[in-house]
Amino acid sequence: MAAFDLTPEAAFTPAARLEFWLKSRLLMLARLLRDGLRPPGFASRRVRFRGEAAPLCEIRTPLYAEVDPAEATLQLGKVENLRVVARRLDGLVIRRGQVFGFWHQVGRPSRGRGFVPGRELRHGCIIPTIAGGICQMSNSLHHVARTAGMAILERHSHTSPVPGAAFPPGEDATVFWNYIDLRFRAPADVVLHARLTATELVVGLGRLP
Repeated sequence: MAAFDLTPEAAFTPAARLEFWLKSRLLMLARLLRDGLRPPGFASRRVRFRGEAAPLCEIRTPLYAEVDPAEATLQLGKVENLRVVARRLDGLVIRRGQVFGFWHQVGRPSRGRGFVPGRELRHGCIIPTIAGGICQMSNSLHHVARTAGMAILERHSHTSPVPGAAFPPGEDATVFWNYIDLRFRAPADVVLHARLTATELVVGLGRLP
């Protein structure tokens, strides 16, 4: 997203918003064409595993951070968005050689698919946006994939530190439909687990028998 980096004052003018919209749509189209011409070999959306798997790695991160009280509603929205994403990822089987693609599994984030306004970092500012906050999931996925020995194929850092984030710059993994993605390839058959407790997001990978 470096092409869109502006000062906070200049980033939200009507002209800047239009430029962002136009450039992002071109990048979305380019990604669709590239994946269509050279399919990455994604894991199936439909294959789920509900048994026991040998744990490889798990990470727990707090759902609620110390934020400005004015952002409390957006933080609740973030938690709901994480819940929607977790339902799409929990139990996903990734066979040896297959690619996990965040957007391939989650799909386009929209109100009609259950997403609500949450916290998004853009140009150094926290703004409300549909599906805001799901980067906590992609951050956690990147951590467990790297720790478990998956081959990281695509990862992007946030353009600036995220207030309250559990992952420092360089260890995070932002996503933005559909051209800023998180992708990794599995060297063995694994299963992905993703769930929310009352206070934490829990993400893990296990080796299939």
